[in-house]
Amino acid sequence: MSGPMSLEPGGAEQDTLAIRLAGTRPPRRRPRWALDDTTLAIRLPRHGPDEEAVSELAAELADRIGPAVHPYEVAALLEAEGLSASLINERYGHPNLFSLASALYERVPRTFPEPAPAADPWRPDTLRCLLRGVLFALPGLAYLLTAPLWDAGGYAPALIVAGLVSWAWGQALGHRAHLRLATGRREAGRTLLLGAPVGAVVATAV
Repeated sequence: MSGPMSLEPGGAEQDTLAIRLAGTRPPRRRPRWALDDTTLAIRLPRHGPDEEAVSELAAELADRIGPAVHPYEVAALLEAEGLSASLINERYGHPNLFSLASALYERVPRTFPEPAPAADPWRPDTLRCLLRGVLFALPGLAYLLTAPLWDAGGYAPALIVAGLVSWAWGQALGHRAHLRLATGRREAGRTLLLGAPVGAVVATAV
């Protein structure tokens, strides 16, 4: 919709908006020292990593960084070395631990040392075998020590049979206890505790 508008002199059409532009400032007078052809060298604070310090750290830890397969392993190594975030930022110029770990991981080439040769499981242990033989022969020593006290001619066959039964029972009981170790030490000990008296009774009965 439109309405009538007064066009008389002095009416609303005479209202204007006055805008005052700010005047330009006069040029400032430069000091005398600024007119000379001199250059001021300003040393800005260091930004970015310290490549020399990072290289020294990489050379120091190269043996342990080389086998790593991920920068997180290097980060764990740096934590174990006691490098805090503030020390890393101050000494090496990296913002955090993972940044330094990534830089070290990229700087050190990957090395995968050969594992140590495994021991031969079939190589006999002579000393252990001798000690085990002496241990198994100890029960027979009792027969030699007590030989003057009994009639060797009359009881020798029974003693020989009792000795063979005792040795066989001991071997079977040791094998059974070794198998019971899979279920726990207590079960293996219970097997020995119950089997040893039974073996003694059987050998005595023979």
